[in-house]
Amino acid sequence: MKKTKYCPFCGTYNSIIKSGRTGKNVQRYKCNSCRKTFINDNSTTSHLQNSDRLFKKFIGLMVDDVSLAVIARNVDIDVKTALYYRCLVFKSIEDYQNEVILDGTILIDETFIPVTEKKLRGLSFNQLCIITMIDLKGYCIAKVGSRATAKPQVFIDLCAMNIGEVNQFVHDGGPNQKQFMKYFEVTMIDGKRSESEEYSTMLIDSMYSSLKRYLFKHAGFKLKNLQHYLNFFVYRFNHTPKSKYYDSRGLEEKREQMIDKLYKRVKRTRKKTTYKTFLSDPGITDILESVKK
Repeated sequence: MKKTKYCPFCGTYNSIIKSGRTGKNVQRYKCNSCRKTFINDNSTTSHLQNSDRLFKKFIGLMVDDVSLAVIARNVDIDVKTALYYRCLVFKSIEDYQNEVILDGTILIDETFIPVTEKKLRGLSFNQLCIITMIDLKGYCIAKVGSRATAKPQVFIDLCAMNIGEVNQFVHDGGPNQKQFMKYFEVTMIDGKRSESEEYSTMLIDSMYSSLKRYLFKHAGFKLKNLQHYLNFFVYRFNHTPKSKYYDSRGLEEKREQMIDKLYKRVKRTRKKTTYKTFLSDPGITDILESVKK
């Protein structure tokens, strides 16, 4: 770890000495000027009073899709603390979907959810378009595109980074989707018109069902935070085994691995996220206000 030279409390230079270790065997430092002690750890969870084991239990209950009120009771914390913990998890994966690469045959479609706030004239503008893609390995993305149907440039801006070695696209005939797919110069198959089961859209339809159930279970969240919820859904979906050959023990092992990876991701996040800053996070406000009244 880099040597500490400044006191984080009084700012005095070269007045820091070692002062034992914490219960977690982390080096503690002391300032000879203001006499205060501290640890040289800027990770997201370094200031939390609860243990790592409790935070992992919290993440596990999030993965199991337990409501926040029930999670708070199970881990014996205040609901506001649970909200803050959830915002730390959300912040740690806010860029996760940019890391997902889809290969081979990619199914592409859009789904819509109603806008219950900041309504506009015109039925089509009172719904949000969520662009979704999934490959045959079961990896997916789900990104908020726009109010009403997303334009081809929105597809390119949001999803081009996620396309790897694509062989063909399976779509439902949407004209804006076709404009996006032409960008990659590969075979495009209309899954709704194809008679072959090989090009069925059942895989992405199944993903839709899971997504709709997930959003319904969390009904009442602020719409500006929709992308945060989609990020968590995609992270959990991509880390959940799709093979029917996993037994209950294998599934539990994969679940524990997912929790460990997500916890390490939270620990690596160096952002100073507070509950107040999360509440002021604009989220997708720009999309919600992108159409003039």
